[in-house]
Amino acid sequence: MAEVIAYRPGEALEVFPLGRSLLYEKLRTGEIASFRVGRARFIPRQSLIDFMEKQLAEERGQESLARDKG
Repeated sequence: MAEVIAYRPGEALEVFPLGRSLLYEKLRTGEIASFRVGRARFIPRQSLIDFMEKQLAEERGQESLARDKG
């Protein structure tokens, strides 16, 4: 089976469980990259990975700040 390189928004929600509204907000703000082909929107798999890594890095940064203050 071939590796998926891009998801439609509904498919992305199956593999990356954000709420529908939150996903579309992240797409609108560009926090999760996407592109259109005609009327169809696609989310590259790497965009979801990049978003996850950014979230993890931000959490780690906040945790280390809390430790430094404590």
